[in-house]
Amino acid sequence: MRIAVASNGLDVCSHFSCCTNFNYYKVEYGQLVDSRNLPSQGHLCGSQANFLRQIGVKVLICANISPKDVASMEEAGITVVRHAGGRAIEAAQAYVEEHQGELVGIS
Repeated sequence: MRIAVASNGLDVCSHFSCCTNFNYYKVEYGQLVDSRNLPSQGHLCGSQANFLRQIGVKVLICANISPKDVASMEEAGITVVRHAGGRAIEAAQAYVEEHQGELVGIS
């Protein structure tokens, strides 16, 4: 499973539409096992959702996001987690810890 955090550098971006990159994490058996930093693909309606879906993202973590962008993500099969802040890796780790029971056995 893969998690993406809408970011500016290493920090969670204050609004999804302004993110400059995605910190992207691979989760195996309830643990973060790989991380990458990918540039944002621009903010055209649905383009971010398609980009994230194509690279296998199942969860998007962000601070704030518009209802239209939430709908695009959900249509792409991506769960949106809002109200994150701080370092992207800490937000991803908090998600994994909170959902540990659901993620064990998922790779």
